[in-house]
Amino acid sequence: MKRREQLEQKRKRLSSALPALEHVLRASLFQRYRRCGKPGCHCAEGEEHPAFYLSVSFAGGKTSQVSLPKELVPVARDWIRNYDRLWQLIEDVSAINRELLRRRWVERERRRRPRRAK
Repeated sequence: MKRREQLEQKRKRLSSALPALEHVLRASLFQRYRRCGKPGCHCAEGEEHPAFYLSVSFAGGKTSQVSLPKELVPVARDWIRNYDRLWQLIEDVSAINRELLRRRWVERERRRRPRRAK
């Protein structure tokens, strides 16, 4: 099999492995421990309550934090993992595309002109 065909097949295989965009999340998940403030609670003297948060950074240095119930932590972890996978796949496909362009193995795509209304 020729190198060009190998690259194109690998690119197609990588493209088919992309996670569904509705299951992608750019964020960090972290856990804090805090006291609830109730005088009779065990956290007043001992072990604090776990709390989970999502943190997202935006352009301009702004960040947003969202508290998350522990039942949704596995979902958030999966979605964050999908985000990481997505970016790795984009990098891999981009490397293949660079190689195809470097070797001049890509044909120029013709743009279709929109039909004019009659």
